Amino acid sequence: MPSPRLQQVRISDQVADHIVRYIADNRLEAGQSLPSESELTRLFGVSRPTVREATNALAGRGLIAVSSGRSPTVLALSKSPFSNLVRHGLATQQLTPVQILEVRRSLATHAVEMAAANRTPQDIDRIQAIVEQMPDAVGDIDAFSPLDAAFHETLGQATGNPLLSVILSGIGDITFESSRSGLARARDAQAWAFVLAVHQRIAAAVVKGQVAVARREMLAHFKTAVGRYAPDEKAGATGGTAGGVEIPKSPRPPSRNPK
Repeated sequence: MPSPRLQQVRISDQVADHIVRYIADNRLEAGQSLPSESELTRLFGVSRPTVREATNALAGRGLIAVSSGRSPTVLALSKSPFSNLVRHGLATQQLTPVQILEVRRSLATHAVEMAAANRTPQDIDRIQAIVEQMPDAVGDIDAFSPLDAAFHETLGQATGNPLLSVILSGIGDITFESSRSGLARARDAQAWAFVLAVHQRIAAAVVKGQVAVARREMLAHFKTAVGRYAPDEKAGATGGTAGGVEIPKSPRPPSRNPK
């Protein structure tokens, strides 16, 4: 019987694991302080450089914040791990814009149902404020894209679920680029009219608490969005940009007042 292969674990990795366990065991919440670097050194019986390496690694993972002369603090849920993962997948061509849209569709569909059920008056105000700006941005990718990204992020916040909200926010930057690339395929006034109308219908359903209607309209929104990409991806050519990945540009969208 072959002997199992043993892997050597760095001391700093072990310390990082112990710090994570310390946070859980002591029920530390976001914003609360961990022991200082010198205290962690004594607690784990290791050198300061080893503790520093461990805390820096945890900071890179978005779990704690470190700063010179101050004790590390526990961070709130962070969007960085999700955005970094998606951006890496795009940059290395392990993901395509359509695959991201498919994941966004699942998340956004569930989010809009929860938003319609759980939205607060403050959420309603934010959603309506975004949608009210959209008509003036029709036909202008630079103006409409940030509104589209903000719209979906606000729906995530309206769910009342911090994890779902942070995941949606985590792909916010990618959402912005994806939105630009997708809108570049709205090549006529009719396509832009649908984009505007579906956002307005989603917002209205959420404001009125119409869960089933909100779900239906979000699915319609993403069916069209994915459809703009699919033919090009089958042909092996996706235009525009997504997550910083350059792809050939699509024709310019129509002006705001097409004749």
